[in-house]
Amino acid sequence: MSRVAGVTVLYNPQREVATNILNYLNQLDKLFLVDNSEKENVKVTGVLNSYQNLTLINNHGNIGIAASLNKAAGLAIKEEFDFLLTMDQDSRISDDLVEKMILEFEKDDNIGLLSPFVVHIDNPKESSTKGLVKIMVAMTSGCIIRLSAMKKVGGFLDKFFIDYVDNEFCLRLQQSGYKVLMLNSVYVYHKLGAPQPRKFLFRTVYPTNHSPLRWYYRTRNRLFVYKKYREKFPDYIKFDIKVFLKDFLKILLYESYKIEKIKMIILGYQDYKKNKFGKFNLTK
Repeated sequence: MSRVAGVTVLYNPQREVATNILNYLNQLDKLFLVDNSEKENVKVTGVLNSYQNLTLINNHGNIGIAASLNKAAGLAIKEEFDFLLTMDQDSRISDDLVEKMILEFEKDDNIGLLSPFVVHIDNPKESSTKGLVKIMVAMTSGCIIRLSAMKKVGGFLDKFFIDYVDNEFCLRLQQSGYKVLMLNSVYVYHKLGAPQPRKFLFRTVYPTNHSPLRWYYRTRNRLFVYKKYREKFPDYIKFDIKVFLKDFLKILLYESYKIEKIKMIILGYQDYKKNKFGKFNLTK
């Protein structure tokens, strides 16, 4: 029988995060709770202390999403788990997600990663189909990774810190011959940024209102991905450039701190050209 671990990365969580975690804790053999907060989160960890299948890893500071996921994956591999569910602190999943995904993994050894259908809490839409669909990239939250595939291709890129961590890993899996698929019959309920609906001509658009710092990471890391995978995955690069242009237009039309965000986009480009990665530090 397959053994499934999970990892949830915490960063200054509110009390309701404990409720999110309890939503899927009983679907797992073990959950690694990796805390990147500067201060101890008794509001969350205190609620969860009594659960036997939970291990808390306190980093005493923010080491980034990639390094945190890799810590948990390394422990899961050491403890001989077969699969790893990766979760954001603000996400929930459908009650049968793990069970249904593992059934699909067991049918095909070439599946490296399975994603659920993503339901954005602020703009909820459920899938009209229920089967497996080939995808290029998937966001981290709600995905299950085959750990033997991760051992082969390597872990997430620590130097990315945050943003495009999941995109790069999905492309690397496919470059090594593994499939990245979406199972539309299971769901992750996720909040993306701080979206506020706005009218654009006859459509409703959802600016994410990410912080200027997130635009630094998104710009720097996506450019690295473009360079690394432009020959193997040109269609993905074209698609992601369109995503960037649409998001940039939303900044100009609807979002606050426009100048700050544009400055951080430029700085992200400059640091990419300098091959400067890791956690952002204005003084370095």
